Amino acid sequence: MSTKNLELLSCKQFADFLGVKCDTVYVWLCKKQLPKTIYRKLGRKPIFIKSAVEEWILNGAEMVKGVV
Repeated sequence: MSTKNLELLSCKQFADFLGVKCDTVYVWLCKKQLPKTIYRKLGRKPIFIKSAVEEWILNGAEMVKGVV
């Protein structure tokens, strides 16, 4: 992945992209249901990698069996 064309999404942008509320995204993160390949944490804030998110969606957007 080239950092030259790296496009990042905030939690709000990611939620809008999926058509869900940002609170829902935080629940998924808290329960570790999102694959770690689609986001990184900068401090406490998640930053989503748009190309990885698009690939995840194209591959079925399966949730990870997380901790409840």
